[in-house]
Amino acid sequence: MNLLDRWIHVRRRSGNEKIIAPWQIAVGDDPAVAILTPRADFTGALYQLLIGMVQTLFAPEDHTEWKALWNHPPAPEILKSAFEKRRDAFEIDSDGPAFMQDYDLPDGESKEEEIAALLIDAQGTGTHFFKEGTVRRVTPGWAALALFTLQINAPTGGRGHRVSLRGGGPLTTLILPPAGERNTLWHQIWLNILTQEQIESLADGPLSDDPAIIFPWLAPTRTSDNKGLETHPRDGHPCQMYWSMPRRIRLLFNSDQPGRCDLSGEQCDHLVARYRTRHSGINYAGGWRHPLTPYSVDPKKGALPIKAQPGGIGYRHWLGLIVADEKNQKQPAKVIQVYQNDNRRRVIGGDVQPGVWAFGYDIDNMKARCWYEATLPLFDIPKAQRAEIQRTTVLMVDAAAEVVKSLRNAVKQAWFSRPKDAKGDFAFLDSAFWGATESDFYRLLGESMNTLVQEQEPNLAPSLQKWRNSLREHGLTLFDYYALLDGNEDGDMRRVIKARSQLEKWLHIGKAIKRLAA
Repeated sequence: MNLLDRWIHVRRRSGNEKIIAPWQIAVGDDPAVAILTPRADFTGALYQLLIGMVQTLFAPEDHTEWKALWNHPPAPEILKSAFEKRRDAFEIDSDGPAFMQDYDLPDGESKEEEIAALLIDAQGTGTHFFKEGTVRRVTPGWAALALFTLQINAPTGGRGHRVSLRGGGPLTTLILPPAGERNTLWHQIWLNILTQEQIESLADGPLSDDPAIIFPWLAPTRTSDNKGLETHPRDGHPCQMYWSMPRRIRLLFNSDQPGRCDLSGEQCDHLVARYRTRHSGINYAGGWRHPLTPYSVDPKKGALPIKAQPGGIGYRHWLGLIVADEKNQKQPAKVIQVYQNDNRRRVIGGDVQPGVWAFGYDIDNMKARCWYEATLPLFDIPKAQRAEIQRTTVLMVDAAAEVVKSLRNAVKQAWFSRPKDAKGDFAFLDSAFWGATESDFYRLLGESMNTLVQEQEPNLAPSLQKWRNSLREHGLTLFDYYALLDGNEDGDMRRVIKARSQLEKWLHIGKAIKRLAA
């Protein structure tokens, strides 16, 4: 099987479902508008696979060409011709080079595993999101995608089993077009493509024509068992970031038994049940900056990819994922920076803002604790106003974080006679508050942006006062709901009333709350 053939399940604008080849993402009058996969992490990975194909094999020369292909998607035959030039890189069942698989993994020095072990949520000890033993055989296409998903997200795998180029559980942020005629699969992909100059600017040295520096499986693996050999940006092409291969794996295509795929339910003549693996794959180090991932900058360690954390993704992360967070040294992904600085917003047009789809695994060492994803608005912010928007966002988020802390303390005081000794996870309060205030945050942040852009002497005080009122209202409402639930150890209402009174006081004297009115 070759991944340039038909295997991708999509939903078209009409609602019909169909299987297409990668080069058919820009087809016709009833275009594909969504990818269909059996798992959320597969969906995110398949978008990245398609972005990688287009970026590597069909990158626009400059902004003018990017704009032209946004307005007039390429004919399928043109895209197919570009992809076919590297057809050898996308074979998945081959005695020679095979997609994302070790070039020459020796039989006697590798370990066999069941195919389910490729799934991120099966890494480490125990499984988390599916019942053990339920995934035994899968189609070649889904096996290849499971392998790709692992390679680009790989957590720590034990001694010598390398993490992904972006570390274990990196956040990925993709720009999504606004709803409308151009919210097609082609436009979803193209909005995250850099020009040739932009991608080559990420290189650390002269670029070679050797395809193996982009697709590392086309040559013997740059193994890291000899004195911890590291692979730096100077050792590869920037496009290798889309095809990084930290794990040495070879899928075993030796089953001729037809059957049903345990992931998708599809009937298939040849299913994949096992793979071989060995330690000491490519050890990526030294400042790789993946175009689809935001980074924080540590003065000592350099750029570090931002990862998913407990509690999910919400507006408290907007600064850093969408706009640079100077205070905490966080920078949005390269594709988002290009969108904001390269006039792509004007090309897209319309009154509706695009969104940013952020997703990734929250990984604790070798274990995947949770999969998170969210869509954040991508406001159009002129450069002249970005510093003020950063300041305003910090004020709003700091005040919200202060109220979250106060709410948590007040509920503990209401529930327990010795609140400082209270044990248990109170993260549900945080989640409830962040969720309840999210729509107000984006509405008032947008209102503040409009004020900054449209008024000669902008006054943000009214918007910040509305935010202050929203925080107080939701803080008290959530307290009233939770304080009277079964968590109260003895039903002491006097303690509840006292705790509410204390919360009201905190919501007026908090330092961050006060700064909203400064």
